[in-house]
Amino acid sequence: MNTRHKWFAAFAIGATLASGSAAAAVNANTMHVALSSLKLALVKIGVANAMLSNPTPPSSNAEAHVAAPSQLNSQEIRSILVSKGGVINVYLTPAVGVSDGIVQLVPKIVTGKDGKQGVQYTCHSPNIPDIAGAEPECTYHSAQK
Repeated sequence: MNTRHKWFAAFAIGATLASGSAAAAVNANTMHVALSSLKLALVKIGVANAMLSNPTPPSSNAEAHVAAPSQLNSQEIRSILVSKGGVINVYLTPAVGVSDGIVQLVPKIVTGKDGKQGVQYTCHSPNIPDIAGAEPECTYHSAQK
């Protein structure tokens, strides 16, 4: 192996090691199934209803009037947890192609052109660098800041 090939091999190995466990190849189809699941939709509705009817956002599944995190699971989702500010944490299973993957949906109250309030969610992941490749509306925000 010549010097140039050794350099490229070392670079590839280093990049793989530096990327961490959640940087494995994401299965886009499975990720889409997880993020469009009925269970997640019900949690989003619960958080939205709680935010629109209370002065403070829910900080737990109970406050959002949804099932316990461990009951909100599937082949793709290990659990769904509502945390402070109504943030929805979706803990993924290895079926989506990553170990310990997390997707967070951050709610925000918005007012439509008709003057009615609604809730929109911003999607990001603290540990799946290539999330946008699987879900274009999601972005990567490193947990290490």
